Amino acid sequence: MTEQSVMVIVAALVNFFIGGFWYSLFKKRWLEAWELDEADINRKDPAPYLIAFIGSLWCSYGLFLVLKHIQPKDLSELFAIAIGLWLFIFVGMGAKHYAFSQRKLSAFLIDYGLDLVGIIVMCGLLWRVYWFELNSKFADGYSQV
Repeated sequence: MTEQSVMVIVAALVNFFIGGFWYSLFKKRWLEAWELDEADINRKDPAPYLIAFIGSLWCSYGLFLVLKHIQPKDLSELFAIAIGLWLFIFVGMGAKHYAFSQRKLSAFLIDYGLDLVGIIVMCGLLWRVYWFELNSKFADGYSQV
C-alpha cells in the first residue's frame, strides 16, 4: 500500500472521528434542529456509522484527486481550495436539501460546520504527502548540482 493510499484512509478516519466528536458536542442542538429526541437514534444500528465512514473515505479520495491535480504550493493555496470546495460545492449543493426539507438553519450550520472542519483537516493531511514529495524532489535536485 502506498503512502498516498494510507493518507487517504487516515484522513477519512480522522474525519469520521471528528464527526463523532462534533455531534457529541452539538448533540442537543442538532436533535432539536432535526426535531428528534434520543429515542429516535438507534445507536446499535451500524448502517449510519458505516455510511458515514464510506462517505468520509469517498470524500477523502476525491480531495486527494483534486489536490493531486492542483498541487497547491503553500498553506494559503491549500486552505483557499478547501474553503472554496466547501463553500461553492458542499454548501451550494446541500442548501437545496435543507430548503426543501424545511429544516432549521441551525441544522444546516451544524452539519455543514462539520464539513468545513473536516475538509480543512483532510486537505491538510492529504497535502502533507505532496509537500514532502515536492520538498524531497527539490532537495534531490539541489544535491545533484
